Formats: sequence, C-alpha cells, structure tokens
Amino acid sequence: MPHWKDDSKAHNRIIELERELQEAKAELDQALSEPFPLDSAQRVAERERQLKTLTDRVQSLAMALELQRALASDSLHAQELQIAQGAQKKLKNFGFRPVKIRFLGGLEITLFARYWCRNEARCQKGKGWSLGLVLLGICDRCTPALASEVAQLAAALSSFEDAQARLHQMGITMSINKIASVSYHFSERARQRQLVEGMGIEGSLAGRRVVVSTDGGRIRVRKNKRGKKTKKGRRRYRTDWREPKLLVIYVVDEEGRIDKEFTPVIDGTLKGPDAVFRLLEYYLSQLDVTEADRVLFIADGAKWIWKRVAGLWQRLGLKDEQCLELVDFYHVVEHLNRLAGLEKSWSRQRRTSWATRQRKRLLSGEVAVFTQEIKKFCRGKRGKDWRRERDYLLRNAETGRLNYAAVRSSGLPIGSGTMESAVRRVVNLRMKGPSIFWAEGHAEQMLLLRTYYKSKQWQVLETKAFTPLLQLAA
Repeated sequence: MPHWKDDSKAHNRIIELERELQEAKAELDQALSEPFPLDSAQRVAERERQLKTLTDRVQSLAMALELQRALASDSLHAQELQIAQGAQKKLKNFGFRPVKIRFLGGLEITLFARYWCRNEARCQKGKGWSLGLVLLGICDRCTPALASEVAQLAAALSSFEDAQARLHQMGITMSINKIASVSYHFSERARQRQLVEGMGIEGSLAGRRVVVSTDGGRIRVRKNKRGKKTKKGRRRYRTDWREPKLLVIYVVDEEGRIDKEFTPVIDGTLKGPDAVFRLLEYYLSQLDVTEADRVLFIADGAKWIWKRVAGLWQRLGLKDEQCLELVDFYHVVEHLNRLAGLEKSWSRQRRTSWATRQRKRLLSGEVAVFTQEIKKFCRGKRGKDWRRERDYLLRNAETGRLNYAAVRSSGLPIGSGTMESAVRRVVNLRMKGPSIFWAEGHAEQMLLLRTYYKSKQWQVLETKAFTPLLQLAA
C-alpha cells in the first residue's frame, strides 16, 4: 500500500486517545468519590485546583480525540485534496506525520495529520503544510481557542512576561517568544481578512448622532544600525520616536452622553495620516454613516487632521448639513492661556482674567468678537511664539471650528476626552515606557490587538483571525 494511503497511524492514534481519555475520566471519578475535608480556605483552593487539573486533562484529551477523528476523515481529506490541486504549484500527499498541538486545557498532545508538499526534496527539508490543521484553524500549533486566549492576554496585560505568568496559573506553559509569535500572527491574520472583506463591526449609524475623532500617541521603534556588531555579536540599534495614530467612533444620545447601545470603535496604525483616514473611511462606510442624523468630527488643531476631513466627508457622500467640525475646547483654552502668558507686562491675575473672558465668549457663540479681540491683542507683537498661538486660534475660528455654542445646543460634546482616554489606555499603558522598544511591524499588530480589546470588540477580531480558514473548510 502506498504510504500516502496508509492511514493506520491516524486510526491507531484514535484508539490510543480513546484509552487515555477513559483513564482520565476514571481518575476524575476516583477523585470525586474520595473524601476531601474542606475545613479552611486553603483546603478549598487546593481542592478546586486539583479538580481543575483533572478536568483540564479530560477536556484536552476529548478535544484531541475529536481533532484526530476529523484529521483522519474522508471529508477533510477531500477538502485538502481540493486545495492541493488548486494551488499554484500542485502539492502531493506524503502521508500522516506527527505534530504536537497545544490545547486550552494546558496539555500538549501529539496528533497525526497529512503532510502536503511539492516534492520529496522539499518534504525532507520540512517545507510543506499540514493542510488539515490549517482548515481546522490550528495555527502556530495551538488550537483556535488557545491562540485567542494567548493574544487577548498579551493585549490586556502590561507585558508578555505578565501574560506568561497568567498562562502558567491557568496550567499552560509557554515561552515568551511563543506567546509573542502567536499574538502577532493572530493579529496579522485578522487584519489581512479585514482588508479583504471588511472590518466586521456590527451595527448601524443610521439616525444616530455620531462623534468621530483621531489623534496620535508616542512609542519608540527599534531599528538596527549598519556596521559592526557588539563584542557579544549583537546588532547595534537606535530607538526613534514614532506616532501611532488612533481613531475613535462613538454615538451619543440627545443629552450628549455616550450611547451604551453602540459599542465604540477604536483602531490605529503607524502607517501615517492617510492610512488612519482610510481606516476611518472603511469603518464609517460599513456602518451606514450616510444615514446618520449628525456627524461631528472633533480633534485637536493638528493640521494633518483638518486638511483631510473635508475629503473624508466628500468620499463618504455626506451632506453639508450632516457634518460638524470642532476643535477640542480644552485644547483651545490651553492655547488661550499660552497666548495670555506671552504678555509679560501684565500681572498673572490680569492674564487669567483676559483668557477667561475669551473662553466665555467662545461658549456663548461670540466667535466674531473673539476673533477681533485676538487680532487686537496680538497687534504689533513679533516672535514665533506670538505668531504660532495667534494663527492657531484665528485659523480655527475662521474655518468655523470654534462654534461651541451651536454644537452644545445640538447635544454634542465639545471636548475630545474619549480620544485622549483611548490614547492613554491603548498606547501609554501597554506600548510606551522606559526600555520599551518595538519592531514597527510588531507595534502595528499590537495596536490592533489592544484597540479591539479595549473597545470590547474582541469577538470580532477572533472571527476575522479564523474566518479564512473556516471558509476554506466550508
């Protein structure tokens, strides 16, 4: 019998797993039947951990048995064959090979899967694929549930070391490099699928009052230097500051409070302003933003943001009466105080009083009076500090982005606190800190994991990470 038709290895493994599963069940039954006095909190914790270890073993073996049966099935073989024949360079079946798979229960169990390769030489070098595992969503030799759990812990906790410690408490032993690899690959698969078929965010913005914002954070990216290595054979590197740009989309009710019925959308990228606006366009178009009641774009006064907003409205097909643009009120107040502080001949009280009057004018809708006062205050003043603060305020006033009274009367927010909070929670608390340096690609992947975790959209990311594999299996 040709080796590629010999499925005895898989069937023998099924028999072995059935026996191991029965032994694990018997061990659990015996533990349940034996008395275990619970006379202290310590004994309760000990008993709970004992039972968890036993049930995790049963779960892992049961799952391994089901997977081995699937890998040995004719139906999965037919799907593997279809992919092998449809490949750009046809693949051949080189029979069942052992492969170790990690399970959510913590065990690493050997299964047998068909190995496909272009020829014998490449097969001997290990340059092939276990297509059955790919079809079942098993990447990085981890089950889908375990891969999702690992990636989620890597995103939620402050470091890969913390994720490793938490996994160890769950009975799963995994190296830091493996945790990072599983997490990055999970993110990469999810993003690739999003770019092919859409972001996957459920819901609609039809009839809603939508707030859109974007801003940048700061992280350090590691890049290798050319030239000699160190005495220990390591590459020299530099750590440049980079600005990951985030976006936030959320909905508010008539009182201007965040509507809990719509889960906010958070995402980010290191690929620059155009890339983050493309992401914004993808999300807004798929959420039916053209049917929204009002759409407010609020951000700080950065030029890279505002010179792209009009184009975004145009590409989305939004009407002028739907769109509002606003510079964050608290950024404007900060610039007002800086401008007042440049007048050194005034007392501190007088500078504060002047800035307060201008702030109240903005809130009451007296933008024209505010503009005249700024021009009057800066008349005859020279220097780049005066010019910078004056131009910031006048530029945004003349473009209609300081109409706080009108926005407040519409029940919409005048501050971008949600965006500032997103930068802190997504970037600062996970990706920024002393001696934290990222490879650019890894930073991009962690941004995706972190934004979806913090926006409570993890299930969307998980579905995307395994959708292409499930579609092939279908």
